[in-house]
Formats: sequence, structure tokens, C-alpha cells
Amino acid sequence: MDINQYMGMFLEESREHLQTLNNCLLDLENDPGSLAVLDEIFRSAHTIKGMSATMGFTTIAELTHEMENVLDLLRKGALLANDDITDVLFKCVDTLEQLVESVASNSDATIEIKPLISKLSAIAKGEFSAEPKVQQAQPELEQEEVVESNSVETIKLDDTEVNVVKAAKKQGIECYEIHVRLRNGCLLRSARAYMVMNALEELGEVIKSIPAVEELEKENFDYSFQVVLLTAVDSEKIEATVTNISEVEEVVVVPSAILETAPKKTTVSVSQPELAPANKADKKPTVNKVEKSSNENTASTPDKKLKSGQSVRVDIDKLDSLLNLVGELVINKTRLEQIGLTHRLTELVETIEQMDRVTTDLQAVVMKVRMVPVGQVFNRFPRMVRDLSRELNKEVNLIIQGEETELDRTVIDEIGDPLVHLLRNSIDHGVEHPAERQAKGKNPVGEIRLIARHEGNNVIIMVEDDGKGINADIIKQKAVEKGLITQAEAEKLEPSEAIRLVFLPGFSTAETVTDVSGRGVGMDAVKTKIESLGGMVDVETKINEGSKFKIRLPLTLAIIQALLVKVCEEIYAIPLGTIDSTINITPQDIKTIQNQEVILLRGQIIPIVRLANVLNVPEITSDTQDELFVVIVHMGEHRAGIIVDTLIGQQEIVIKSMGKLLAGIKVIAGATILGNGQVALILDVGALKQ
Repeated sequence: MDINQYMGMFLEESREHLQTLNNCLLDLENDPGSLAVLDEIFRSAHTIKGMSATMGFTTIAELTHEMENVLDLLRKGALLANDDITDVLFKCVDTLEQLVESVASNSDATIEIKPLISKLSAIAKGEFSAEPKVQQAQPELEQEEVVESNSVETIKLDDTEVNVVKAAKKQGIECYEIHVRLRNGCLLRSARAYMVMNALEELGEVIKSIPAVEELEKENFDYSFQVVLLTAVDSEKIEATVTNISEVEEVVVVPSAILETAPKKTTVSVSQPELAPANKADKKPTVNKVEKSSNENTASTPDKKLKSGQSVRVDIDKLDSLLNLVGELVINKTRLEQIGLTHRLTELVETIEQMDRVTTDLQAVVMKVRMVPVGQVFNRFPRMVRDLSRELNKEVNLIIQGEETELDRTVIDEIGDPLVHLLRNSIDHGVEHPAERQAKGKNPVGEIRLIARHEGNNVIIMVEDDGKGINADIIKQKAVEKGLITQAEAEKLEPSEAIRLVFLPGFSTAETVTDVSGRGVGMDAVKTKIESLGGMVDVETKINEGSKFKIRLPLTLAIIQALLVKVCEEIYAIPLGTIDSTINITPQDIKTIQNQEVILLRGQIIPIVRLANVLNVPEITSDTQDELFVVIVHMGEHRAGIIVDTLIGQQEIVIKSMGKLLAGIKVIAGATILGNGQVALILDVGALKQ
């Protein structure tokens, strides 16, 4: 079999299933007993195993086979997915990603899987011992007195509970008292208590807990609690199950041979001890809660995308070729329109009108085919946030909204890296450590929001955090220290202007260089990339409330609506999405403030840009103009007025690249071909400065 013809499909489907594994493992951390999530993880691993075995990639098949053994035990309830097991599964997914990318690049590098195979085998046999984790000091947390398990009194049951136990014993079901002591200094006692209760419910029926489940949920207990369990399994199985839960220090399981009766009023029935899921997710350390604006289950996404007979995989190069052909069709349609109007050919004009409707529909269909949800980029971030928050010893919830918002594929492919920089910046510089947040009266668990939405012909993507915010004075001080601005320039800056210094090349507030930050290339890279896509990025911040980075991107980089203007004898195109309005002024309306020409428009001072001067176009001498045409454009939150000679009108244009030779000209974003065959340059509004 010639496997090369199937290689593209193998790589694409493998990457999709690996992303599903990442997403579902995050869900499993928040809900260790979820059978639906475990089933989805098993299906993805099984699919990867089958595909890789068929293609002859035995290393991938071997690793996924060992994963299946562990996943099968988890699905059957023989194992509970604690932190140590999910950590191993995450490492397996990382290794699988390396193996798949090694296949894609045809690399000869050897990727070792034997250590993971050994760990998976040990987990399946119940012999796994996790590597000890380094616990960072928490000086602000008071150490509470630990109640030793051997000093706990026998649990007292009321008459009803005693009768339940007696009835169970007649059916061969044993009753056990289980005394659990958590590790000294455990931060989230209620979350660990929930995991213990949930694990015990899988083994039998819990009929009582001390303290009551409500008190466990509120963390109104020290590091110890007790449970009465009716079960058919032996004490060794109970002890092994509870001990396997992270941060459980000691478990003592005692058969309830002597049952002391307590007053009826102390009865607490916890046959279904469900702690609120929200509490479980919010309190679990360094694990991200991912909320989505749509109601679709994350685990069902791959099935939705791969419905048989309803979708076809198409190579992106073919879509690019199709879009280029549609662009050429639009150009020729415009040319025919001009010929028909020039020569007054009625029949041609009528035909062109029909052709215009067809090409418009065709263009809309092609553009929709190229549009993909931003969720394809967003879905890689929960895992990244989880790992980075653990590395920095922080607790972070990542909330995703609007992942169904669609963008052109060419834009989607480029925005991943800028968003990585912004998220890493929010976790490292924005969100404080839990102790610091508590001292400020905040929730110890930080929150980062990744939001996407449509706004006119643009897509807005925002990265928000509820951290410490950005101090404008510190920003100015660092910029001066690094020689990016002078002290005199710093003193003149408004706070909002000072905040934007973070986008300067080489700027960083980090004292030391780490793997996360400190090199001064992150924010500069974000701004450069976003502007290269025809977008803009801005930042808003409040001290101790958080920061918001706002990215504005065009829906597509191929065909747009533009306003054609004339400067001297040259025609230029200004993207319609950047235009607020067009106005007429007289030369007397222009004033000068600090050597900058401005006009007053509805009470707001608008700086003026003379396009002829910026483009260095030779002016044609003429009589003094009584009226000037001004195009009011916006650049982020700022506006400016562009003086042009003539307003030609709105037109649909096809954006053409300037090529490598002319790349990097800041004022020019590209070019287009007009109906008469003339080339018109497309202006980059964000770079129009005198």
C-alpha cells in the first residue's frame, strides 16, 4: 500500500484527535468520574491507534495501546482519575504530538516512550507511585492542628442508620468506618474531600460523614474527616482507592463491629453526597475551568466536524486558487461595467447586472467556505494555561466565549502566536499569586477571559484578566531605564499613552529573563503581527482590577469594500471598515496646535493628514481651493482626517500582495486592479502619520 496518498488525512485527523484528548483530559481533571468524558478519550486514543497501526507507525500504536489499558480501567471504575494519573496521560498526549509531528517532518529523531509505557503498565497493575512534587512555601497560610486518625472516636449512628446497616449485613454487605487525614497544608480541603466522597460512592453507599457534607463543602473542618460506607469490596480495596487520591496523607479502614447509637436529631443522610460542581471546579488548584458561549459539548466537536456525507476535506491551496479566480472574475466584471457605461451598451449593461448578482453570490459562497471558527485556535489554550499556571504556582480559570465566531482561514493561521503572547503575559504579569490575591480581598483563583465577537466588518478578540493591572508610572520608569524614551518625554505622557509603551521593541518589566518572559519581544511581536494582518491592538487597564488587550481584525484579507480617492493624478483605496465619515471643509477650518494641523469636528479635535505630503506625490499647481475633501478614519480609539483631492466612490476591490520586493512599505497595505486595468494602492490607515 502506498501510504503517502493517505499521509495528509492521517496527520490532520491525528491532530484533531490529539486536540480532543487535551480538551477532554482537562474536563476529566474537573470531573474525574465522568463516564462520557472517559468514553470520548478512549475513542480518540483508539482511533489514533488504529490509524497509526494501519500506516505502519508502530511506536504511536504501542503507546496508544498502553493508554487504552489504563483508560479501560478508568471507564470500568476500577481506577479513579486522580492528578497523578492525568499527569501521566497528559505526558502521553505530549509525546504523541511529538511523534505525529516527527512523521509530518519526516524526522529521524528518536523519541523515547519506554518510561511512559512503564508508568502506564504500573498504573494498570495498581503499582504506580508518582514522583514527589515540590511543594512551594505558603508563608501566609496558618498551620492548623492535625487530628491523628488513631485518636478519632467511633462514629455514632442513629436508630435509622443502624437498621440500614443491619439490613445490609443480612445481604452480605459490610459496613466500614473510614478515617481520612489530608496532607498538612492542603490548600483545597473541600475539593479533596469531594474526591474522596466521590470515589467511595463508586465502591458502595455512604450513609454518614463527620463532619456533615455541608460542612465539608464549606471547608469547616481541619485536615481529617470520617465516613461510614456500606460496600461489598474489602478494606484493602477501599484503602487503595482513597490513598490513590492526591494529598491524602493517611487512610484507616475499620469494620464497624460495634455500632453506638446517637440521638435521632444528629442524623445526616448522605447517600448521594454531591458537592456543587461549580465549587469543585473553582477550588481545584491550577486547573482551568473552560466556559463556552455555545451549549455544545466540547467532547462532541470532532464527531460534528466529521459527519459522513456532510463535509468534504479540501486542501487550503485549492481554496486559495478558487479565491484568486473569483477575484479575477470580480476585476473583469468591474471592467465590463465600465465599458458598458462608457459606450452606452444597454444590452451589455443588463447582462452585467445579472453577472453582478451571480459573482456576488459566488464570492459570498467562496468566502464562507474559507471562514472557520476561531475555536480552532482557542481550543489549544486551555492546556497551555493549565501547564503555565502550575509552573508559576498560580490558580487560573480560563473562560472562553464566542469560539464559534468565524474568521478567514488566512487570518486564523496567523493569530495563534499573538494570542499565546497575550495569555502568557496575563498569567505571568497580570494574575497574582493566591496569597497576594487573598490579601487584596480577591478570589485566590484568578480569571482570564478569551472573548471573540463580530463587530461590523471586523472581528474583535479580547484577552482580559482580573489581575493587578498595569501601573503607568512603572511603565514610564522602565522605558526610561531601557533608553526607549527620555525622562522629559516620559513626563509629558498621559497614563493611557504610557501604557502603550508596552508595545515598544525591547520593552519588558521583568527583572530576570525566564522561560516565560523577560526578553522584551512579546508585546512588540503581537503588535507587528496584528498590524501585518490589517488589524489593530490596544490595551485598557485599571490598577488592582485587571487589564484588557483588544485586537481588531478584518474578516478577510482577500476581497473588501473600499473608498476610492484621488490625490493629484493617482487613485488610492481606503478600506471602508476604517472610515467613520467624509466631510467637506474650507482651508480656514484648519488650525495649528503644537505644529500639528487639526480641525474641530463635533467638539472633538481631529488631527489632519495631508495625503499628498505623506505619499510625496508632486502637487499640480492650481487656484486656491475653496473646499477640501476630508476622510475621517479611526486607528484604534484614535481618529484622524485625511485630506484628498477627490472622492471617487465605494467599490469592491480584490487585495493583491505587493510582492517581496516592495514588502515592508508601511503606508501601503497592498494593491488592487481597477476596472480600467489601472493599479491602485491600498492605504494602511494605521501607518498614516506625518
